[in-house]
Amino acid sequence: MEVQSEPLASQRKKELELLSCSYILRSLVDNVPLSADGQAADTYITCVEFWSTSAAELLHFVSIPADQDDPSGQPTFILASRLEPAFNQQPVSDVSNPGVQQILLLPKVNKASILCNTTLTFYSLPELSPAFGNTKLSSCTWVGGLDQSVDDDGKGAPGVVIMICLKSRIRLVRIEEEAPRKVKILEFGGCLTTVRQGDRACVADSRSYALLDLENPSKNDLFPISSLDEQAAGGISAGPEDISVARAPVLRTVSSAASPTHEGRGHGRATSLGNFTGGLGKRSQESPRPPTLGRDLEAPEPTSRRNSLRPTSSPEPHSSRAGSPAKRATSPDGPQEQTSQAAQTVLPFLPKPFMPLKPHILSSTPLEFLVTIGTTPSEPDVGIFVTHDGDVVRGTIEFSSYPEALVLDGEGIDPSSSLKPGEAAEEGYVLAVMEKKMGEVTHRGIEIQRWDLDPGDGGAMKEWVGLDRLDKHTVETGEDPRPAPRVGVRTVVTRNEMTLPDISKKLRLRRLNLYTSTSTSTDTGTGTGTSSLVASKNKSLRLSKKEAVTTEVEMNRNKEEENFTLRLSKIHTRTILWSADQVWWTIRTPLLIRLDAEIELATSTSTGDHATIEPNRRQIEQTINTLRGAEARNEVEFYSLSYIRQKASLLLLMDLIIRTSSGVIVFEHEKRATANALEEGAIDPRVVLALLPILREEVLESPGGIWIQEGVRVLIEAFLQQHEFSQIPHTVRGPFGDNLLQIIKRYLFIWRRKKGFGSIVDEEQVFQTVDAALLRLLLLLDSQSPRGPAAAASVRAELNGVVDDREHGVACFDRAVELLEGSKRLYVLSRLYQSRRLYTKVLATWRRIIDGEPDEGGEFTDGEQEVRKYLIKMKDVDIVEEYGAWLANRNPRVGVQVFADDNSRVKFQPAQAVVLLKNRAPGAVKYYLEHLLTQYANDLINFYLDTVLNELGNSSDARSMLLQTYESYRALRPPKPTYRQFITENAINADWWQNRLRLLQLLGGSQDVASQYDVPAILARLAPYEQELVPEMIILSGRQGRHEEALRLLTHGLGDFDTAIRYCLLGGSSIFHPGSGLLPKDSIPSTEEQATLFGYLLHEFLRIENLSDRIERVCELLERFGGWFDLAGVSTPIPRMCTSAHPLQVLSLIPDSWSIELVSEFIISALRRLVRERSETMVVKALSGAQSLRANADFIDKTETLGPTVEAAK
Repeated sequence: MEVQSEPLASQRKKELELLSCSYILRSLVDNVPLSADGQAADTYITCVEFWSTSAAELLHFVSIPADQDDPSGQPTFILASRLEPAFNQQPVSDVSNPGVQQILLLPKVNKASILCNTTLTFYSLPELSPAFGNTKLSSCTWVGGLDQSVDDDGKGAPGVVIMICLKSRIRLVRIEEEAPRKVKILEFGGCLTTVRQGDRACVADSRSYALLDLENPSKNDLFPISSLDEQAAGGISAGPEDISVARAPVLRTVSSAASPTHEGRGHGRATSLGNFTGGLGKRSQESPRPPTLGRDLEAPEPTSRRNSLRPTSSPEPHSSRAGSPAKRATSPDGPQEQTSQAAQTVLPFLPKPFMPLKPHILSSTPLEFLVTIGTTPSEPDVGIFVTHDGDVVRGTIEFSSYPEALVLDGEGIDPSSSLKPGEAAEEGYVLAVMEKKMGEVTHRGIEIQRWDLDPGDGGAMKEWVGLDRLDKHTVETGEDPRPAPRVGVRTVVTRNEMTLPDISKKLRLRRLNLYTSTSTSTDTGTGTGTSSLVASKNKSLRLSKKEAVTTEVEMNRNKEEENFTLRLSKIHTRTILWSADQVWWTIRTPLLIRLDAEIELATSTSTGDHATIEPNRRQIEQTINTLRGAEARNEVEFYSLSYIRQKASLLLLMDLIIRTSSGVIVFEHEKRATANALEEGAIDPRVVLALLPILREEVLESPGGIWIQEGVRVLIEAFLQQHEFSQIPHTVRGPFGDNLLQIIKRYLFIWRRKKGFGSIVDEEQVFQTVDAALLRLLLLLDSQSPRGPAAAASVRAELNGVVDDREHGVACFDRAVELLEGSKRLYVLSRLYQSRRLYTKVLATWRRIIDGEPDEGGEFTDGEQEVRKYLIKMKDVDIVEEYGAWLANRNPRVGVQVFADDNSRVKFQPAQAVVLLKNRAPGAVKYYLEHLLTQYANDLINFYLDTVLNELGNSSDARSMLLQTYESYRALRPPKPTYRQFITENAINADWWQNRLRLLQLLGGSQDVASQYDVPAILARLAPYEQELVPEMIILSGRQGRHEEALRLLTHGLGDFDTAIRYCLLGGSSIFHPGSGLLPKDSIPSTEEQATLFGYLLHEFLRIENLSDRIERVCELLERFGGWFDLAGVSTPIPRMCTSAHPLQVLSLIPDSWSIELVSEFIISALRRLVRERSETMVVKALSGAQSLRANADFIDKTETLGPTVEAAK
């Protein structure tokens, strides 16, 4: 049966999931030649300092640098030589790992020690020739013990102290360039691994861990490697144990007489040491940091646990359990199986048999060791941190199964310690190679977790990097992975630099193509009345042919960007993973790669190159939240954080656009999250606007185009090709306005505040785009606002604030004029002109509004007054003359104030203003002169009053003359002129007389003049001469509303009956007004007020002393103005008039001695009106009855249609 490979999308998803882990693998060497003859079935890699195999061979590879023309290329490795170190050929029963077991590089002294088949030899670097006279040590179990607590930079004591572990003891030897020298011997045998920190070392044999004091030789037992090892647990001592040796033997060369040895193949000169020992042969250069040498052991082979030593005290359980499967296999199926099962249910619980575990010791901090303990290889085990005193600190680390190999990466974050200036904290990770059973299949991989965090702080989070996908057989056939012969991981000496091209591919800037095949359609229905002028302008900036070759400038820019980002793509690592004949770098996943993989997984529901973009909002928001408060520690992190924030914010915006196109109203918290993400991302606003209908037309490109990071560019262009949003309804009161416009408005306002920042690329085009889009957006939102002035905090206020802002200004002035003209927002356009101090255009726009051109906002409510106020503040004489004359022609009363206002910045002399108005606004000359008079009325009144009062106070003849005029006027028989005409025609040639005539004219003039003088103050000055100045008292009484007093003086003081009637009709206004001309309609009192005044006048006429004059005046009043005395009707007992004006009541005022014929005309007209009103009342009553009948009939019909309703009693 042929096994089909997984779909491409599923493979891509798995790749992204691996990239989102804390570590990634990159191939170092593939198809390592494990054996010279190609038969490498049982051969595997054991060490990687110099690549060695279980066949006791050293593989020497040479690194060939990448091509200089390819900055992203990686070096290649070729096999230079194959060496065989010397080793003991006699079979050794306790050799569990054949071949090269350990390679210890000593760069300080340019030496290397190699442990091969329990034989330790020394070599010189870099040629790898035998050192120290071909010295060999047999029965060696381990070599290591370099001090992990200090950086060995070649200074200090000469040589390097190492720990050579033999079967029965440990030798401390100082390795120097000339010869090794003994230091100390410790009684501790069978040591399999060591880690030293200063004068303390943590060691382990096959059963337990112990701490050694190297300064004062002593041993403190810790705990067994396996918690099932009862023998090791019983042998742990309670206190320190002396392990010193009285006399240490001299290190000697092991002769071949003791046991046959394999001399090994060598070579006299090596051309290269490969990638891992770079620089070791140059003694003058700084040596790499040695503490990581020998930090880890190679991983054991699968059968090593069965071959390890068993506890001698209790072999029976293990042997019986090992033999039971065979017995069960040969027994019959029936009764014996049932008996066995029954016995198992009755037998007590049996403890698990002891299985030896490989010890692991790592140096986590300069004062702590990390050791592993467990039960069985397949069960969860733990790592424990131990101090130099044997105390357990921190929390434990739990492994899913017992590790085969273990390394630490990173110094770890210690919250209690402070960092030095310029020093960055580095997370600490532990990488464990192990087997894990998932379902029915056992998988091999790396389990990754933090060692510097407590489980409650996130330290318990684990990641799994499976190695199955790296197995060639699995990749080629799709079958389940075969058991790998050996997997190992180790930290090498040299920190190696390599390039990750994926970082460059995402961060390098590339030109954005906004005009894809599906995004070039023109949006309609925008309400602005303009087409995609800006979009067309942008397209003209591009090459004429759509498929034109990239220009040379753009190619050079691309190359520069790639070179720059490749510099950011360089990373360092010291961890190597191997399996079978494959070797990989184990790289801490860069922040950019890891977070971008998480975003890619959340970009769409499916994966692949052509997957539809459907963002998973929740996952993207989680990624953004992980970056809250994150600050870049270096340049690459700065660009990485910026890239991730921008891409994540765009995906959130794309989610809103997609849901808007489906007619969905988004929750407020989602819109708020999108707005915050856009603000933090700080992406070029033209990129954001390019995704939105309508607003994308305002995007303006520079001649070089818009350049953004390629990872973002690919996302945007794919989105524009996959989605067509020109058909989204552009209604403000709907998903489009609710989901998108409010967010974009806030985003654009934030960008407006960035004007003047030197870090903005393409500043001119960016802010022209921002301002144009913001104006268009605000116009769209404000189209739903009611007409009238802007309310506080409204969209209209924001729109006015944008055009008024002189600090930031409107960068796209010409485009703003087009938008405002197209939207018919003339008043906002005038404010835009005002912000640019284009005063002539401001007035010309206001003139268009006043002349009737539509202004959709309706904000220019009192336009003529606004023009007047504006002209008063102007300095330009020509502008004031032009628009002042225009305003005077249109509204003379308002226009003349421009030329007569004392606060005007352009002063006009009265003669000059009169000439100007005669030429340009002849109808306004009169109003101008009257305005001047009104403007100085108070001064004139006081001047005239002073003259008259001085004359009356100083001359009794003047007082007598005035009293005589009253007697003379009263003596005249009707018809007679008004008193004003009388004194004008009989004026004397005296200044005070003429001034009095002008005073009467001012006091009795229009309301405009009256409103300018102080009536109570003038009355106070006139009080001593109220008998001589009767007309003045009449006028001022009327100004104060004392109409009864004014009519009494007119009737009895002057006898000017015509003026009294005029007073009632005009309400006391302008009784000395010239006979020509019309009064303003609003100055005439209502009919009710006139009737009240006529009632007062009737009472005064009835008090006239002369009987004939009384009868004549009363009869004439009732006959001419009888309608004002008949308002309530006969049937109303109390008339609405405040005086006795009812016909019957009027008749009751007439003396009984008067003949009825005198008032017959009044009675007849009154009765006619009463009869007419009664008839009209009857008609109205009949019509109302008919309406009532119709309503009742409709009610009955409706009731019959609905029918009865039965309600149950409660």
